[in-house]
Amino acid sequence: MSEPSSMSTLVEEPMHEATVVEFPHVHFTGPVVGRFLAGLKEQKQIWGQRATGQGVVVPPPGYSEVDGSVAGDWVAVKDTGVVTAVAVVHRPLEHLHPCSKPFAFVLVRLDGADTAMAHVVRDDLDKLKVGSRVQAVWAADDERQGTIRDIACFRVLA
Repeated sequence: MSEPSSMSTLVEEPMHEATVVEFPHVHFTGPVVGRFLAGLKEQKQIWGQRATGQGVVVPPPGYSEVDGSVAGDWVAVKDTGVVTAVAVVHRPLEHLHPCSKPFAFVLVRLDGADTAMAHVVRDDLDKLKVGSRVQAVWAADDERQGTIRDIACFRVLA
């Protein structure tokens, strides 16, 4: 066999196809987080759970992070508490932050709880500091959906 005298290169344009692929899913919260969220939605009540070595944990994970044992009694805590950490966001980014105007991420140790939960403060940022007393601001009854946003935010108490 003889070799061809000239090599020709075959060039093909890349193929492109725009496709939208969706993976619809349902997220189940499970019995512990489900009960916590139902308390927010249906009762305007924040619940914690006693966990070995941790006291009353809010929100409850359902187990002790110290020894892995199953958490115990459910405990109703107040919707007031003390700020244990503050991070002010002066220029919120759309699609990233939960608020469109300046706000603060806070950790709040609610009265009756031994751990702090994360949330936001939207107003009186100039008065906000570690040690500030705050209170939950609840979403309207017809707007609560069983999410952490059933607490719209926390407000600084005078």
